[in-house]
Amino acid sequence: MAKSFLFILIFWVAYTNAQSDSTTAPKAQPTSPVESAPRKTPEFPGGHKAFVTKVLKNFRTSPLVKAEIMRAKASANFIVDTEGNMVDIKIESYEHTMVRDEFLRALKMVKTKWIPAEQDGKKVSSVMRQPLVFNLR
Repeated sequence: MAKSFLFILIFWVAYTNAQSDSTTAPKAQPTSPVESAPRKTPEFPGGHKAFVTKVLKNFRTSPLVKAEIMRAKASANFIVDTEGNMVDIKIESYEHTMVRDEFLRALKMVKTKWIPAEQDGKKVSSVMRQPLVFNLR
């Protein structure tokens, strides 16, 4: 009886502390401000079509064909920093691991600097999203 009472008491204390901790946790502040909707969005030199062309130029389809992956979708996001660099590139969704790896490789090979986003006349970092959809048939 004493053991079960002790167990219930420990469980109740842990439960109560867990509830109070979740409501008082401070929000983490980002290390550098990233604007999700700046007034002037980032621009790739030559426009979005030039960016897509550069990514597709780096994207190798032959390993995918050998693996019989003929169609796939993926989505990436990255940050264009205040210097115009693509940083923190992540693949957020994908259908095949090989597609994820190749899309990430192709994006990381793009070294052309972007024209950074602006907010109130100041350069700011901005989140960008790029989908990939292909059909090799």
